[in-house]
Amino acid sequence: MPSKKLKLTMLCIGWTSYEKKTEAEFCAQQLVSKGLAFCVQVESPVQSYYQWDGKVVSTEEYVVRIKHTDNNTSAIKDWLRKNHPYDNPQWITVKACDSLKEYFAWALENSKSSK
Repeated sequence: MPSKKLKLTMLCIGWTSYEKKTEAEFCAQQLVSKGLAFCVQVESPVQSYYQWDGKVVSTEEYVVRIKHTDNNTSAIKDWLRKNHPYDNPQWITVKACDSLKEYFAWALENSKSSK
């Protein structure tokens, strides 16, 4: 009998940023309410320095840390493309290499698979 390949779900952490706190909070609320993320944290403002249109720019931004499962990564990227006010929003994600099994179970209970 052929064996079925199971796709194991992994926990991930992604980052984006917003210039306005209200936009960061909207992102957090939407991603959690849609089940795309099981926890989103809006951090205090940071000062970001980056190149844009050939100039060094400095902007105060709110960092948004998005905790999600890997099967929702594409849906989060799609949501950011449609809803983020920046032309080119930051989206960086890493896979967690370890977590408490109780936390992992809670995260799965509070995530909807987009696949």
